[in-house]
Amino acid sequence: MYKGFAAAYDALMHNTPYDDWFEHLMAIYKKENFKGKDILDLACGTGEMSMRLSKKGFKVLGVDLSQEMLEIAQEKAYEKHLKIHYIQQDMTELELFHQYDSVISYCDGFNYITDENDLKAVFKTVFQYLKPGGLFVFDMSSFYKLSIILGENVIAENNDDISFIWENYFDPETNLLEFDLTIFQREKQFYRKFEETHVQRAYPLEQIESFLKRVGFEMLEILDTDTRQAVDATSERWLFVGRKPNE
Repeated sequence: MYKGFAAAYDALMHNTPYDDWFEHLMAIYKKENFKGKDILDLACGTGEMSMRLSKKGFKVLGVDLSQEMLEIAQEKAYEKHLKIHYIQQDMTELELFHQYDSVISYCDGFNYITDENDLKAVFKTVFQYLKPGGLFVFDMSSFYKLSIILGENVIAENNDDISFIWENYFDPETNLLEFDLTIFQREKQFYRKFEETHVQRAYPLEQIESFLKRVGFEMLEILDTDTRQAVDATSERWLFVGRKPNE
């Protein structure tokens, strides 16, 4: 996953509202009177949220499956003189050394877990690695977005330095979205071509909430990530805020 074009990822994601997401995360922490410092950033990618947290004074561990993405994240942290620890692990097989005050995951990390039993297991593991009273904040692309907005659509963008074609195929029998990405990135006078296939699963909102509650999370909020309001039928991204009860 993200092996061939990790270096192109940030260019492709240039419109991603990381600043807005981070601002809202800080507002959630303030609202919940969060005083912790140790943050676990799951599916951290190239470290955009990790860097913002580190700049704010948090101690951050970033975890991602892609070594190539982590290398870029580490390089960016080094350039900005930020002390962030990154490790390569599969979320479904986490092995960490201690508990964290908060676990976050942004930009569809959990949609890539296509087996519901694996997703339940990941939520259970997150619960175990959270300190009592710790906050779990994460987003997922909604069922509506994956099945309707992306669905069978083709998305293309042509820029001077990077262009892409994004072909989507949604299977209503399995609720799986398969998308084929073809990317052309300028390297001096030539363009380098990358091709990858990714698979995400569309989960019903009620199913995710049920999984979290069964694990033991107290659900604080489920919001539309973009509007910060209650979710509705056309919300494209959901933000979940859960808390591990105090013992």
